[in-house]
Amino acid sequence: MKQNIILICAIALTQITPMNADEKIERHPTRDDVAGVDGEDKEMLEAQKKAQDSLMQFIKAIQKREEGKRYLLKVKLSEGEEIEHVWLEPVKWNDPGLLGILAVDPVALKKKKKGDTITPLPSEITDWLILSEDGSKEGGFTTDVIEKRKAKTK
Repeated sequence: MKQNIILICAIALTQITPMNADEKIERHPTRDDVAGVDGEDKEMLEAQKKAQDSLMQFIKAIQKREEGKRYLLKVKLSEGEEIEHVWLEPVKWNDPGLLGILAVDPVALKKKKKGDTITPLPSEITDWLILSEDGSKEGGFTTDVIEKRKAKTK
């Protein structure tokens, strides 16, 4: 079954126009921080796999949290057939896992709201991001895909 997935991007994501079928990002009619991506988008699935494969890098970094850095997780949440990928911030290590605060209100999920505490399973983590004050970043694999597509539309 083909699923459409909504991505909630709480960090500087701007509107993007549709492109090729595998590279399509749909704009939300009222929220600039939301991008819709097909659930079978190969490039996005590859980005999520990179995030999963490197998750230990994020966990090690957050266990030795550095002042001036922001630590974010993107997690897959669902209610029935609705699926959204949303950012959590702040995030902290809560042995033996991670814990974060929902950074935005989901679009389709009605049981979750901004400010809710989320304790994701590792399998629910679809991206991670560490932002430094100097503008550098680590992770952000799915945001890289979206930003690349945004650049193609300019």
